[in-house]
Amino acid sequence: MQTNSPQIYELISKYDNIVIGSHTNPDGDAVGSSLGLALCLAIMGKKPIVLLEDYSCKYSFIKGKEYIFKEDYDSLEPQLFISLDCSSPDRLGRAESVFKRAAETMCIDHHISNKNFADYNIVLADSSSTCEVVYDIIKNFCVLNESIAEALYTGIVSDTSAFKHKSTSPATLEAAARLISLGIDFSKIQTDVLYSHSKEQTAVFLKALGRYVIDGEICWSYLTKDEIINECKADYNDLDGISEYLLNFVGVSVSVFVYEKEDGTKKISMRSKELDISAVAVKYNGGGHKLAAGASITGSVDYAVETIVNEIKKELKKN
Repeated sequence: MQTNSPQIYELISKYDNIVIGSHTNPDGDAVGSSLGLALCLAIMGKKPIVLLEDYSCKYSFIKGKEYIFKEDYDSLEPQLFISLDCSSPDRLGRAESVFKRAAETMCIDHHISNKNFADYNIVLADSSSTCEVVYDIIKNFCVLNESIAEALYTGIVSDTSAFKHKSTSPATLEAAARLISLGIDFSKIQTDVLYSHSKEQTAVFLKALGRYVIDGEICWSYLTKDEIINECKADYNDLDGISEYLLNFVGVSVSVFVYEKEDGTKKISMRSKELDISAVAVKYNGGGHKLAAGASITGSVDYAVETIVNEIKKELKKN
């Protein structure tokens, strides 16, 4: 489906009970697209319900938190479930069971690894962010206001790292310009989202950067759950930006950041300047974009690092 398809408006108009869900460990694009769409649906007279895990306090300025559902998910029987920024249903976490119970489902995303798992799929891999895709959709039938603009601009700025990533296109800049024209404090949003750090975030950054290793074109580091939670007094939302920073070393073309979740699973965050790392991610229960992807591995931290680094080395040799 295209973003201007009449089917989208018809489907949304058809239902009052609409649930919105996004991926676990929500980032700026997940939070911005979810709350931005919820605000739009509320203007249309709908009753949006947003399913989001706890997210970083740096996104607390985004309006629409009143739509976030805090009760038992088993009580939800949605007419329409809209999945945002998820390449597969399992990325919805606890909300996956709600998605499966919905009468109809829609997926709005920009990940190249998306599996088109919903009844209706709007997946634009060339878009900078899911917020850009949501903007392209709702501008056709919703009068945008400052609150919606703040939410969507946050996701675009977050996923493009202030428009520096190659996913930024003329359409991205046009969308950002339109959102800015609605009166948002775009400078403050950029500062709060990209450049402001709490003590906990600073602690995990220092810990991860203190043990970085450069192996040819690859730079990697890791953190255990004990280091994150007990030593640094941080949570998993505080890890944003570490893999991006590791990519900034001179001569490095791929970065890998491995961190241990509370259940012992090792999560891998990868960034690249040229190599398609989504091809690596899909081999290990993950996915994402060509230059930004993630995966999951069971086993020790050393095993996770060795496995992913060796896989990337194989891909680098092919290119």
